[in-house]
Parts: sequence; C-alpha cells; structure tokens
Amino acid sequence: MKKDYSVSIIKANVYGFIATLPSILVIVELSIYIWKWESDFDDLLSLSFQNILFLIFVLSIQYILHVLIQGQAWQFFGNKTANDIEYIINRSDRAFYVYCKELIELKTYRLGIAMPFMILGLLPTTLGFLIGNSFIFLFGLSGIFFANEDIAVLWLIRNVKAASLIEDHPKRPGCYVIDKNEA
Repeated sequence: MKKDYSVSIIKANVYGFIATLPSILVIVELSIYIWKWESDFDDLLSLSFQNILFLIFVLSIQYILHVLIQGQAWQFFGNKTANDIEYIINRSDRAFYVYCKELIELKTYRLGIAMPFMILGLLPTTLGFLIGNSFIFLFGLSGIFFANEDIAVLWLIRNVKAASLIEDHPKRPGCYVIDKNEA
C-alpha cells in the first residue's frame, strides 16, 4: 500500500519556518551578545545596491547547492545512478528541485533530505559562531532557512517504519511511503 506523505510548498515552508524560528532567534541573540555583532549585521544587511546584489548572488548559489547536495546524497548513499536523479526547473513555481525517480530506502531518503541542512546550515552556523565570523554565521542561517521544506518533510515521516521504501513525490515536498511487507 502506498501512502502519501506530502504537503504543499507553502505549508512545508510555514511548518519548517515555525520549527526553526525559535532556535534561530536564540542563536542570533546569543551570538550578538557574545561577539558584539550588531554593527556587522547592520553592515551586511544594509540595503545598499552592492549588498543586495551580493546577497542575491550568495543566496542563489546556496539554493543551487542545496538541491545538488540532496541529489548527490541520494545518488551516493542510495547507490543510484545519475539517470535515477532528475534535477527540475519548474518555471511556473520558480523552483529548482531534485527528484529521485527510483524507490529508495527510508534511511537514505532521510539522509538526503538532511544533508543540505547539515552542510549548508548547521555546519557554517556553528563554525561562524565558534570563530566569530558573522558572514559565515549568516550564510549558515540562510542555509537553515532554505531547509524549511526539508525539516517539514522529515517531521512528516518521523513515524514511518524503518523497513519502508520511499517513492519521492514528483511535484510536492514529501514522498509516498510503501510498506516493504505489502509491496
């Protein structure tokens, strides 16, 4: 039996944002207190033309890396070929996303979903905080925000049986879950 564990893009982003916001507020306040970054944040977030262009560039690169990391993680950890992973640009949604065309094990699916959060979010946020670099710190925070949909999907599949197989949803954040015993 195949069960749908997907949500709309809007719901996934809202749920993920709600889940991450409290911890982000705490870490930002703590970092400002420890590192005295008020002026750094003011400089980085000022609305000068140069800063806006730089921000758009960095966020675009991060968005593309997010999708590529997820696809490569599924390919590597799931022993999939390049033909099993499809990168899609949806012009109507203005979205770039990855789709695994083959069934994948639950643990591999979860790992692929979590990798961009860990590599582009958690790692740079922690590193920036530890060494006192506000740019790396903010880069990591944006990586956490880009993982909102992923966090929502991980929450949706939190109670799925470990032996289940996953069919990635072709259009929405989430997946179909197939019980191995019923397949």
